[in-house]
Amino acid sequence: MAHELPPCPMTILPRACDRHADDEIASRYAHGAYVKNLNAAIEKHPNLGSKSPEDLIRDLNSIPEDIRGAVRNNGGGHVNHTMFWKIMKPQGGAIHRSNR
Repeated sequence: MAHELPPCPMTILPRACDRHADDEIASRYAHGAYVKNLNAAIEKHPNLGSKSPEDLIRDLNSIPEDIRGAVRNNGGGHVNHTMFWKIMKPQGGAIHRSNR
């Protein structure tokens, strides 16, 4: 099973400025690279293909040493970006103390 880039909920948000659009594009590009590189790493060990990225990084000691670094870096990047896209929302999260 190949891992896939999840849909981006940010594309439905209004753009405050071009800089935000550039940041989104750069982040999606990086996320895509993490997914591509994770898939390339686990191709060498087909038995790992059925595991979720979370399962892969949860027990790194069980990952063959020849791909452990790639799974840690790219699987971790994939998990972090996926979480980021899920928690993003218009107007951001909590109000920072300095903005009160």
